[in-house]
Amino acid sequence: MTQSHKLRLDGPVETHAVIVVNTDGVITSWTEGAAQMFGHDSASAVGRPVDLIVPEHLREAHWAGFHRAMADPQIKDMTADLPVLCADGRIREFPGRLLVLSDGLGTAIGAIAIYRADGTTGVRPFSTES
Repeated sequence: MTQSHKLRLDGPVETHAVIVVNTDGVITSWTEGAAQMFGHDSASAVGRPVDLIVPEHLREAHWAGFHRAMADPQIKDMTADLPVLCADGRIREFPGRLLVLSDGLGTAIGAIAIYRADGTTGVRPFSTES
């Protein structure tokens, strides 16, 4: 008997948010944890650019790094306290991990961000000051 396994992108809803974007930076997956932590529901987030949660003063740097990573997915993993623009307009920092997703031939197919509701990595590469 063959068993089917489905990738589950949602950790405990209260503690984890998972967001997947395609190579254009358009959100393709938004978990219930992301909705609870950031204030945008899935219906309003999926299909929109990830600018939805990137603070405005960091967008230029974000897109420069994102396009570099998609063109040459050698930057595979980053863990830091990441600033997120929430639906209420506040910028909050969450410990998170950013990973470039690539296929078996090394071609980028998108990226995934995994955030935790509490704690800190101690790494703060981005200022939350505007």
